[in-house]
Amino acid sequence: MIDISTVLNAELTPPQRAAALDPANEILAIACAGSGKSRTLAFRISRLLAEGVDPRSIVAFTFTEKASESIKLRVARALAAVGIDPTVVGAMYIGTIHAYCKDLLGAMDATYRQYEVLDENRFKLYLISRYPQLEIHRLRDARPTASGQRPGYFRVIDEVADAWSVANEEMLDLAAISRRDPLLGTVLANIGHGLERDRFIDFTLMVRRVVEALLRHDPAIERLGGQVTQLMVDEYQDINSVQEHLIQELHARGAKLFVVGDDDQSIFGFRGCDVSYILDFKRRYPNASRHDLTHNFRRTEPIVSAASLGRSGNHSTRKSRDPAGVSAVGFLVRRVAPSSEAAKASAVLTIGSVLRKLWVRSWREAFG
Repeated sequence: MIDISTVLNAELTPPQRAAALDPANEILAIACAGSGKSRTLAFRISRLLAEGVDPRSIVAFTFTEKASESIKLRVARALAAVGIDPTVVGAMYIGTIHAYCKDLLGAMDATYRQYEVLDENRFKLYLISRYPQLEIHRLRDARPTASGQRPGYFRVIDEVADAWSVANEEMLDLAAISRRDPLLGTVLANIGHGLERDRFIDFTLMVRRVVEALLRHDPAIERLGGQVTQLMVDEYQDINSVQEHLIQELHARGAKLFVVGDDDQSIFGFRGCDVSYILDFKRRYPNASRHDLTHNFRRTEPIVSAASLGRSGNHSTRKSRDPAGVSAVGFLVRRVAPSSEAAKASAVLTIGSVLRKLWVRSWREAFG
């Protein structure tokens, strides 16, 4: 086997290498766009395997299935670089939190293997198909708009779907909801019973069920959760409350925690994601290590500097950093401050026009 230190020295920058080698129990990697966070994660996994860590004890959460496939490929290449059979990737878990929870539920209770998983759109179709049985019409009748009209049908479907997601993501007690809003509580309870009866489960309920099983120390979940010794979380800035509960419970059972993300890239607050988990990481884990991957290998220095200027006004919520990009010659970025909304709109249109012209010119140069 090739010496892992030699490979890491050759393949990673010093900041990336420090993150990949860090043995701390809790590690936060702040990684800007294009900084090689997936590469760092892949070589960290390779280093662990080279040091004898059981691949079955490694769990890496990604935000999407596409991201998981990309990281699996990077891990396979990194393993090959250190002389380890790339097929070892199949023995570890690299994928979404939802898919991981589906596997755990199936191991805990074989009945869950018969359940069909509903994504966000299919869950709304489920609400539509069971509209009267779930008593959603009663909510629509009881909640008139400001003009005294019944709210739109699809608006009510969206609001009920949101209420169901929030209840699960925040692990709210349905009995407590019913005490505050009996009608909404009834509808949500009907949804829960209906999903159980029809053998359906949605993404939010899957994660909640696993967390609840961990909290009550279900023997099957305890056995599986206790096998995890290395827990890694990609795109940590987009974690929501129930997912953070899952991460904390697995970590509490002995798994070392490595999270990577960028608070500047948190864009899913409307889905319940909470950027405070990455901002407050050091407060929750005072002994945690922190690594900053600030070099953007995909963008030039002027672009990175301009983007940093645009975010610099939000000092109270940002992690401090000093981003850098690829050097560029003869490239000037000037910061402008439009004086009105109309001026802002005009500036956006002007920038868009310039970008289109640059794209057309580069396309013509490339393809004649």
